[in-house]
Amino acid sequence: MSELAIDGGSPVRVDPWPRRLLITEREIEVVHALLEKERTQGGGLDRYGGEHVDAYEHEFAAYHGMAYATATSSGTAAVHAALGALRIDIAHEVISSPITDPGAVAPILWNNCIPIFADADPDTMNVDPASIAERITERTAAIIVAHIGGQPADMDPIMEIAKAHGLPVIEDASQAHAAVYKGRKVGTIGQMGVFSLMGGKHHTSGGQGGMVITNDEELYWNAKRFADRGKPFNSIETRNLFLGLNYRMTELEAVMGRVQLERLDEIVAARRLRADQLGERIADLRAVRMRTLIPDTVSSYWLMLMHVDEAALRVDKETLVRACVAEGIPMDPHYDHIAYENPLFRQRAAYGPSGCPWNCPFYGQQVEYEGSCPGARAAINSHFIMPWHECLTEREVDDIAAALHKVERVYLR
Repeated sequence: MSELAIDGGSPVRVDPWPRRLLITEREIEVVHALLEKERTQGGGLDRYGGEHVDAYEHEFAAYHGMAYATATSSGTAAVHAALGALRIDIAHEVISSPITDPGAVAPILWNNCIPIFADADPDTMNVDPASIAERITERTAAIIVAHIGGQPADMDPIMEIAKAHGLPVIEDASQAHAAVYKGRKVGTIGQMGVFSLMGGKHHTSGGQGGMVITNDEELYWNAKRFADRGKPFNSIETRNLFLGLNYRMTELEAVMGRVQLERLDEIVAARRLRADQLGERIADLRAVRMRTLIPDTVSSYWLMLMHVDEAALRVDKETLVRACVAEGIPMDPHYDHIAYENPLFRQRAAYGPSGCPWNCPFYGQQVEYEGSCPGARAAINSHFIMPWHECLTEREVDDIAAALHKVERVYLR
């Protein structure tokens, strides 16, 4: 039995882990051409007077089989524009996935509404439909469902619950570009889908950016208006219609996003291939397995979530991960992102010392977050993560599998 590297043995891998190389010559070419056009012809790089933001919206909508898309400056802006499109009044509740980025929750607060977190399924880390049903009240105005790590949430029961209560659903597909739920791309099932296009996602519009997609024309125009200070698009009015923010995407972002979108299927296919290979190579492990995928779904693997059965080991998850890291495999013992555990929520630190919107007199309710999502905590405690991207080769898969087999053999009960 090989001695573990953490105990002084030779590691499985000593070479550096491959970095993700996101940009190709094609992105450089189109950016250069746009800048050269600006240098010689002028006109500015704002979307107005340009062509690329409009084209990117049309192409993004078409890729998802949707009628409309609105480009924004970030994924957070996309969530905010989607909520703004619903025209929700203050002091209403918006149900959110518990494990999510703060940027997906902050827009609820900026709308002077109250985030209510449904619990997560411990096996998938995605929101549990049954918990959504339990947390709907007469104040609930919308549901935001995040597809975490590339794996689709279970949308059919969520949509049934939402329909029964007359609630719109916003899908946050920021971590799940091109993921598929029962034959449909995520982001196309709810009333609106939102995407982050930052550099760490499957494809990017120049490092930041976002998109809102929908088949509802009214929601489309409202999202577009909200993302540009309430401008009176598709209206007989000539001045701003309602409160909004400047969340416009630029031509420089969109020209890169268009090329990246063309490459998206190739990028996701490479991630899926390596995931399939890893699944085959570790199928015989007893304590470690890949994250549970619900039936009839296809993940796009934004990151690799791995499940650990500590009962099968003589050590805890953190020790197992440290041993694998010593073998040369990058890992993190936790994807620990329960939104309400941020100081923002614990200290009610939204607008200063007032405690608003929780203390808003129009709301008049008490919300307790701590411990409200035990399934989410259980999911985090039983999973570790590995970075996952399209530049990994079969050698990396082999090294991961070798390290997991080596470490598990030593630490099994």
